Amino acid sequence: MPQRTSVVSLVLLLPLLLAACVADDTAVETPAEATASPLLPVVQDGQWGYIDRQGRVQVEPQFDGAWSFSENLALVQVGEQYGYINTEGEIVIEPRFDDAWHFSGGLAPVQRDGQWVYIDPRGETAVETTFRLSPGVLNAQQEPQPQPFGRVQTDGQYGYRNEAGEMVIEPQFDRAWHFRDDRARVRLDGQWGYIDTSGAWVVEPQFDRAWDFRGGLALVQVGDRYGYIDRDGTYVWEPTR
Repeated sequence: MPQRTSVVSLVLLLPLLLAACVADDTAVETPAEATASPLLPVVQDGQWGYIDRQGRVQVEPQFDGAWSFSENLALVQVGEQYGYINTEGEIVIEPRFDDAWHFSGGLAPVQRDGQWVYIDPRGETAVETTFRLSPGVLNAQQEPQPQPFGRVQTDGQYGYRNEAGEMVIEPQFDRAWHFRDDRARVRLDGQWGYIDTSGAWVVEPQFDRAWDFRGGLALVQVGDRYGYIDRDGTYVWEPTR
């Protein structure tokens, strides 16, 4: 995924700011109503576009950066500026911001001329700020998933225990993450793969980086290339850059 650095600090006033905009008569999709985006960002020959979950190109690669959809809008980069597109690939908020982040609760923080503000889905300023914002707390909210097992570490190795405290997957991994969609990403000998809840490999360690499964697909990195795999490890989008 495109990498970004943002000089921002933590803000704790987001819930108050969101509440201040409820009076707007514009319909806002709430996190509970949101569904997994059918489109995923991919890079090809240095340009970013979007594919569907079957690996078919839906938005031709044309952006200098692209991020996941949130509330039916996706942040894209054109040159040094940021804007937003809809699920048809149409630019709905022109790239005119020096920095920006995802929509959450009907608002997105954007920076222009050194000032951060919140905009609405029309691209209009909804909340002006006098403080600095942290994109880290502004990601679209996700419903927490119940975890079948908890991670444990013994002698530098990771495994999993059940709720009764019984060891169900012996510590054997260099790194390990929580289960999501009945898959957990784990690292062994410097490479990432995926196990199921029995501890069996469903995708052998072969990736330089790996992310959680969401909606049946996971983003993986091989060298400087990114691709998507399904739950069995089959590529729906071969790694590209």
